[in-house]
Amino acid sequence: MDASLLRLAGTDALGQPRYQVHDLMRCQARQHAGGAAQRRAIARVLDGWAGAAGHATARLPTTLFSLTPEGPASWSLPGETLAQLTADPLAWFEAERESLVEAVRLAAGSGLAGSAWKLAAALVPYFDLHCRLEEWRLTHRLALDSARAAGDRRGEAAMLRGLGQVCLYQDRYAEADDMLRRARALFRELGDARGEAISICGLGAVSQFSGRHLRALGSFRHALAMFLAVGDRGGEAYARQAIGRIFLSLRDLRQASRWLEEALRLARELGDTHREGCVSMHLGRLHDMKADAGAAMRFQGRALDIFERLGDRHCGAYAMQSLGGLQAANGERSGGSDRLRASLVIFQQLGDRSGEAATFQTLGELYRSAGRSALASHYLHRAVELRRELREHRSPVP
Repeated sequence: MDASLLRLAGTDALGQPRYQVHDLMRCQARQHAGGAAQRRAIARVLDGWAGAAGHATARLPTTLFSLTPEGPASWSLPGETLAQLTADPLAWFEAERESLVEAVRLAAGSGLAGSAWKLAAALVPYFDLHCRLEEWRLTHRLALDSARAAGDRRGEAAMLRGLGQVCLYQDRYAEADDMLRRARALFRELGDARGEAISICGLGAVSQFSGRHLRALGSFRHALAMFLAVGDRGGEAYARQAIGRIFLSLRDLRQASRWLEEALRLARELGDTHREGCVSMHLGRLHDMKADAGAAMRFQGRALDIFERLGDRHCGAYAMQSLGGLQAANGERSGGSDRLRASLVIFQQLGDRSGEAATFQTLGELYRSAGRSALASHYLHRAVELRRELREHRSPVP
């Protein structure tokens, strides 16, 4: 600044100063760019981004299935600076999101495959929490192509796993199945049991959402055994929750209760509040199926409180939808319909058509029971339309 090599451009959303290089300095840098020195400089910058993203990710409320490699980067910002920058990790990701995406593009375009996929993987928990699926897809596609060109099998496996998750969220089950199978095979070749178990969980979810509950149950049991073998307690909590969810779908309430209670106990032991919220949603469903409306609403209310506190709008919308439906069914029609409409807005904003269709259905049934036939017909028709679009969008899974 004193030498006029940089100029102050303003402040960002965090109140941090932002600087720009003067045009003459930028031109000078481009004239002298090239060769090994430039590659080292780019690698150092990317290591700085990856270190900061990893530091922020570790402070997010959920980091399940993170596939970033362990060990320090070759260059990183000082610890005190990292702590200051990422004190509010979600705000930091919001402020730096565009730069982080461009950093992945820079790494891929510079032939730095390791930097590209490691940074893309570090962004997954944030993209997942805020449902930024298009940026998730873009960064993973760039990094996948780069990893394949470099023969980086671990990077290829990690990016395939991440892309499979995006396809799963977008109801593209055949694509998700293909990518997750390829990821699993690569992780197995590499001897990475945790990576393979994570991929198996994805395959289990594909099976469940495709209506093949027994196959899904086998996948989640297999993944659980692998998580136990490698001592991944977070993965264990997820697998136990997933098994309980399958038993709920099979209406085996005794087994569902057993697995979900174990998952809740483990989540609390780990201090994993986000997992506690997810399990609480399923326990709410369980008590609803037992016709215990009071307990069902308590668990769904607990889940909603957790997700709102953590800033997870997507999971919060599901908890809000469930709680609103329970309230409406138990005579609180006004409060229930308000929550249902609020969840509908979030599903529409995030592009979750499955959640949107389910909410339209519940609202339609609520208005029909209230004698408001025209409004009920509108909502129920919209639910049918969305489900038809989803069926046309989905490809069959073998």
